[in-house]
Amino acid sequence: MNEDTQRSALRELRSLLAQKAHFEVHPVDIEDARQRYTEEGFEFTTELQKFVETYGELTVTWTYSHGETEFTTSTERTMDAAHSTPRSARIYGQRIGQPVLIVGTAFSTEEAVLLAGNGEIFLAGDAGIQRVAKGFENAVQALVTGEWDKTFF
Repeated sequence: MNEDTQRSALRELRSLLAQKAHFEVHPVDIEDARQRYTEEGFEFTTELQKFVETYGELTVTWTYSHGETEFTTSTERTMDAAHSTPRSARIYGQRIGQPVLIVGTAFSTEEAVLLAGNGEIFLAGDAGIQRVAKGFENAVQALVTGEWDKTFF
């Protein structure tokens, strides 16, 4: 599958949210992503590689009641965030009840964006963990529109 086919989901998502959010999609360098994740102590699994190939290096910016905010799957920014450690991923996975991958950050607080094995997307940070949606595209839509359960568990 070529990059154009893999990233068609991003084009569709951009079209769907065109009036609500600004999208920046940058080229993906899988070897750079692999190196950054492994340098931080993460295993660069097949599942993680597939996610990065499809959704990596995306930044979505939108306006909400308190100003502008963003969500990103930038490997560099994800690995630089305070919550992006293998230990944090293990703790989040234990609390959720299944292993998770850290695949991005959200908001000015740099909440960790977590991908569970069943496709669920969660946000995790100092305040706790929140379920956003099942499926990455659904999660981005929910974040941009503000239509997700903001309850912490």
